[in-house]
Amino acid sequence: MQMNTKFQYMYDAAPASALISKGAAKTASFVGNTITLDTLKGYWTSGELADKTLAIVVNVDAADFGTADESYDLEAKVGTVTVGVASVTGPGQYVILLDMMTVAKMAPGQTALTLAGTVAGTTPSITLYSWISGIQK
Repeated sequence: MQMNTKFQYMYDAAPASALISKGAAKTASFVGNTITLDTLKGYWTSGELADKTLAIVVNVDAADFGTADESYDLEAKVGTVTVGVASVTGPGQYVILLDMMTVAKMAPGQTALTLAGTVAGTTPSITLYSWISGIQK
């Protein structure tokens, strides 16, 4: 089925998956909501991350590049470790794919996922929202 959308990932409004909720424009660096990832529990495992691959999806509604010195960088972090990055070049959808086996090696024992944004320039302003999704096939 073909859907009439320019985005591959459809918005998930569930609060449990929201890294950055819909709202006002960001004009300074920010850190979104913290989401604790599911871990496997049982005698056969030692708290391994449950998912194999996750997508962090960011929809950018607007970004000011008026003075041509604005920049917008997004970092997916598990604990304090950066596990994925994206640089915003304009409105649209950005996806940071996370292989959880790699994430577990980069940030052992960490399960708290956040999305942080660094904004810079003369008049930075970005309107965006973000959520965790499964991988689209």
